[in-house]
Amino acid sequence: MSLSIDLKKLLEYFRIEDSDLEALGQLRGALEANADELVDRFYEHLEKFPETKRLLEDDAVRKRLAESQRQYLLSIADPLIDDDYVEQRSRVGRAHERVGLDTRWYLGAYALYLSLVLPVVYEEVGDDLSNLNKTVTALQKRLLLDAEIAIRQYIERREADLVELNEKLRAEAGSLSEEVEATYKDLRLSQARARQAERLASVATLISGLAHEVGTPMSVIRGHAEALESAVEGERATWRLNMILEQIDRITGIIQALLNMARPQDSMRTAVDLHQTIDTTVSFLTEKLRRRSVEVERELSELPSVVADPEKMQQVLLNLMINAIDAMPDGGKLGVSLEVDGDEAVLRVSDTGAGMTPEQIDHIFDPFYTTKPAGRGNGLGLVVVEGIVGEHSGRIDVSSTVGSGTTFSVRLPLSAAS
Repeated sequence: MSLSIDLKKLLEYFRIEDSDLEALGQLRGALEANADELVDRFYEHLEKFPETKRLLEDDAVRKRLAESQRQYLLSIADPLIDDDYVEQRSRVGRAHERVGLDTRWYLGAYALYLSLVLPVVYEEVGDDLSNLNKTVTALQKRLLLDAEIAIRQYIERREADLVELNEKLRAEAGSLSEEVEATYKDLRLSQARARQAERLASVATLISGLAHEVGTPMSVIRGHAEALESAVEGERATWRLNMILEQIDRITGIIQALLNMARPQDSMRTAVDLHQTIDTTVSFLTEKLRRRSVEVERELSELPSVVADPEKMQQVLLNLMINAIDAMPDGGKLGVSLEVDGDEAVLRVSDTGAGMTPEQIDHIFDPFYTTKPAGRGNGLGLVVVEGIVGEHSGRIDVSSTVGSGTTFSVRLPLSAAS
């Protein structure tokens, strides 16, 4: 089993262009001059952690790995990324997966590469702010591309394990008695849920590791960008530097949101301003809304702050809004409203999509049921939403007409308002 990698599409996704490779090419001489020192510092850092130190106990292995790391540092300045390059990076990922190196440590290595190479970049091109910005951006793209290629090998192994597990279950099922045969339908459903849960757990692990490790180089980049503030002159240069800082803050905010979604948290209760929660969620989805040509319409009445778990309220809104956007692939209007109805606060999220049939509405809160095309949804978003609303002593209703769109209404008791 092998994951196919469309190199052209991957380069387009990471927006890696010839100009990026040219920018990195100017680092060749500096990398060659500093390669040995960078490798020594790389392994000096790895030896501080038992999980990575164990891989370096054999001197022969360490020497071989050191040479490999040196070649990799030099390859950052290579002017060509082709199929052979992808296969070489894939082999490295498979090797690390086989020796049991956890993804968090593997992703951490790329963060370490960035922190080691950045000073070389600043020394080499630091006087040219435009070239510095271009080179740092190109370096970040290159390292994230390499991490993506390698991490796919981890995903491939997980998929292979799931296939093997499924085959074992199928073989055992063939030898079961008539009593087991009668319950085979339920068993298949349980297997599907187990596979889906494993994949979700894997994705959560990767998200958490990637978010943590991207956060580290972001902090490094921000620190160096702030250090340049006193050296920058001119309105345009200052504007460019401020733009770098703003984009770093934006990436940091997205990383934090990913962490909040990926890691389990204890439920908490505090005063939640749903107006602010809506603003934050819409801001988080700005790019997705733009790509789908979806316009947001708000009707927000004055509402007391509701005592709730702020992260879970954010998750409710995020799931409902993403579902609404996905229901409008050709664009449309996403409506968000807040109002007081008796002793309840009512939050409504609506779309102008294709709508649902009564039969579909009957199943939308069933686990793993989805109206989205294969591969576009896991059927768990609304299950999570219903569970969170129930935890807050509320309820969720849905109304939909085929051809006219769908509206979800979340009702929370105002007795919990402050």
